[in-house]
Amino acid sequence: MKVLLDFFPVLAFFITYKLSDIYTATMVLIIASFVQTITFRLIKKRFETLHLITFVISIVMGGLTILLQDESFIKWKVTVVYWLLSAVLFGYWLANKLVIKQIFEALFKQELGISLSIWRRLNAFWGLLFLAMGGINLWVAYSFSLDTWVNFKVWVTMATKLTAMIITFVVIFKYMPEEYRKMLEEADAKEEE
Repeated sequence: MKVLLDFFPVLAFFITYKLSDIYTATMVLIIASFVQTITFRLIKKRFETLHLITFVISIVMGGLTILLQDESFIKWKVTVVYWLLSAVLFGYWLANKLVIKQIFEALFKQELGISLSIWRRLNAFWGLLFLAMGGINLWVAYSFSLDTWVNFKVWVTMATKLTAMIITFVVIFKYMPEEYRKMLEEADAKEEE
């Protein structure tokens, strides 16, 4: 359910763009981000920080896109989000707080027993990934057609984040102590029954 909710605004934007134009799609993106944020709040009884950040940036950049009838603001929205995430990851990293460790241990609801050096590398991996994706977004946005940028924004960035997530899970699983791996394998086996 969370994965569907996470991709809902982007997919709504993509479908609306294909059926209409960038300005209508931008309005739909803002509305879909609002729906995403509120739906998560109703289901989980808390706000998801990333949803709130994306919603606020969508309002600002999307609002400027619609108000000024200038598509460059919505193109920059993606980069602003990615560079903000990169800055947070590296900022906390410099303060010896590893956001990636916190996220994944919250996901597993326990400390995973993985060395800090592995967590630091994963944190740097995600920080650099978001930094690069923000730059590549601008390159695609200003080097190719609007249609190419929309396709890139939806499909390439989604595939990139999914691949990075898989890599992260492989690394985490590889470095987990044996008792954690067995516990996860047993939980998976029970779910399949």
